[in-house]
Amino acid sequence: MRGSTHAVLGGAAGMAVAYWQQTDSTTAASLIGIGVLSGLVPDLDVNGKLSNTLTSRKWKYGLLALIGVLLASDSAFSERGTGQWLGILLGAGLITLPRFFMKKRTILLITGFVIGGAGMMLNERWILLMGIYICAAATQPHRGITHSLIGLIFFGYIGFYLEQDLQISGVLYTCVAGYASHLFADLKVLPANRKGVKWFQPFSKREF
Repeated sequence: MRGSTHAVLGGAAGMAVAYWQQTDSTTAASLIGIGVLSGLVPDLDVNGKLSNTLTSRKWKYGLLALIGVLLASDSAFSERGTGQWLGILLGAGLITLPRFFMKKRTILLITGFVIGGAGMMLNERWILLMGIYICAAATQPHRGITHSLIGLIFFGYIGFYLEQDLQISGVLYTCVAGYASHLFADLKVLPANRKGVKWFQPFSKREF
């Protein structure tokens, strides 16, 4: 199933929750947006829309290059001897090497570590859990653990803590419904899908 279809289904889930909760227009728009993202999240394990955004090489390379320039410049003017040359070499490496050695999954893994670290520093559980989720997705094959009940339950915890942080009723339901819409849309019974969803992995590899 295409990413645009998953986004529409996730958004529809958010709209349904908003209608059920009888929210105002601002809250409804927020829930629809959260639903869209929730519908795309399971495909972080593949080159989907959300994954491509998180692993966009242009801004990642630009950020690493900027850090490299600052490190090399600081070492050149502030350090002496071995420390100076080591800093310059590390800076040059950050400018040039990522373009040759950093694959998308590596970038996604680093992104997960950064988000998880930010969650720890800010003491925000949903951000920490999201970082863990992204790291797991980066190490899984497509339709791996993210396309299972375990992935759905884990993302439900993210939605639970996100709702507590935003203080918006319906966020948890939207996250679960949006995520579940992705799994149901990937079922093998639908003509558009060649493969199905292994709901009970890692305990069972049976596809549905």
